[in-house]
Amino acid sequence: MMEYVKEYDFQYYKESYQEHQAILEVVCDQITVADKKGVFIRVSDSCADNFGVPKENIIGHSCYELEKKGILSMSVTSEVLKSKREMTIIQETKAGRRLMVTGKPLFDENGQICRVINVSHDVTLEDELQRRLQETQNLLGIIKQQIQEEHFVDSPLILGCSEAMGAVFKMIKAVSLINVTILLQGETGVGKSVYANYIHKLSPQREQPFIQINCGAVPADLIESELFGYAPGAFTGASSKGKSGLLAAAKKGTIFLDEISEMPQALQVKLLHILQERKYLRIGETTAKPFTARVIAASNRDLKELVKQGQFREDLYYRLNVVPITIPPLRERSVDIPLLTTHFLQQANNKYNLHKKISEQAVRKLQSYYWPGNVRELENTIERLTVIAGGDVIDVNDLHSIIPEMEFGMNVDNSGTKLKDILENVEREVLKKALREQKTTRKIGEKLGIDQSTVVKKLKKYNLQAN
Repeated sequence: MMEYVKEYDFQYYKESYQEHQAILEVVCDQITVADKKGVFIRVSDSCADNFGVPKENIIGHSCYELEKKGILSMSVTSEVLKSKREMTIIQETKAGRRLMVTGKPLFDENGQICRVINVSHDVTLEDELQRRLQETQNLLGIIKQQIQEEHFVDSPLILGCSEAMGAVFKMIKAVSLINVTILLQGETGVGKSVYANYIHKLSPQREQPFIQINCGAVPADLIESELFGYAPGAFTGASSKGKSGLLAAAKKGTIFLDEISEMPQALQVKLLHILQERKYLRIGETTAKPFTARVIAASNRDLKELVKQGQFREDLYYRLNVVPITIPPLRERSVDIPLLTTHFLQQANNKYNLHKKISEQAVRKLQSYYWPGNVRELENTIERLTVIAGGDVIDVNDLHSIIPEMEFGMNVDNSGTKLKDILENVEREVLKKALREQKTTRKIGEKLGIDQSTVVKKLKKYNLQAN
């Protein structure tokens, strides 16, 4: 009978243990049980994955030992044993998991802790999702800010999807955040002043003034006083109150010196001193004032060539040419013409309350034009066509009949079977066109970016003569 009871008790405890172990494995969260000394006596199988070590390295080892080995960053068991109350902590494990662990003490009849039951919930994924959500929100904030920044300058001159304009935009956005001197270069009509304003609006100094001065439009005897200002009574006719000048008006913003190539050489020396010392003197004063604005200069002429000719100071050129950005002419980014044309057409329709459209053939014809006046010429052309064209759709006939002076494409004979013949035909047509526009070999060379001697040789080769 006694043997039967012992066998029955053994079977009962065995089944009870198996039941408890099964419970540990079916619950979603992991469970560990530690004794009054913090030694783990039972753990669920999922602990191995969460702690990064086999169960055998946990069972029989104390919470203090696991902490010391770095298997877990902080033990809730040790905290419960210390405080004698239920606690919840965030625990990081050797496997790189983040667990939210709740430890609950069990007391014996004497009020002493006999067991600590820990229930852990893996919050690693939840934390990762929260982090990604925060990153997404931050990214959306940046995108929203960029969209707002893009619309600070509402001008079609900065529209473009071509590779050439993509490179320009990338450079502008990089340098706009740094207070560095920038030299904008490009032909008349590409929109250098708009890009200068665009850079300013993207910069941290966007709330500060943007001051523009056209060095070619202001008389040489007035540009110095306009830039630097003057003290009261500094010269005959000077205001008794004096004048601050544009450098002072720029404050910590941006001063844009357009057509810098036209600045008198005497003033170039003073501008060089300002860029070097970041100080300037008003006319009639001896105490220098600090200059904190960013300088953006622009020219439609080749400053490097002007340096060679002695028309522009070399030291000033290198001071201005810290970050050169060349705005490509429209003929080199004809892929942008459909986008620009659509914008200008909509702009003209809104202005004159019209509903004109333009045919695909007409747009392709516009893409074949040389556009010496660049984007501004295109804008004026589209506005003119919108107003004058008779029908609702602007077509190729409208381009030729309304603006016959526009020369579309080049009459190149491609009948030659050799590439050399085709290239020579193209070169001949380019030179003929350049002769009609520039008249002299020096100007042709400047326009085409080649030496004057090369122009002379090529004209002789094709039996062409400059007037």
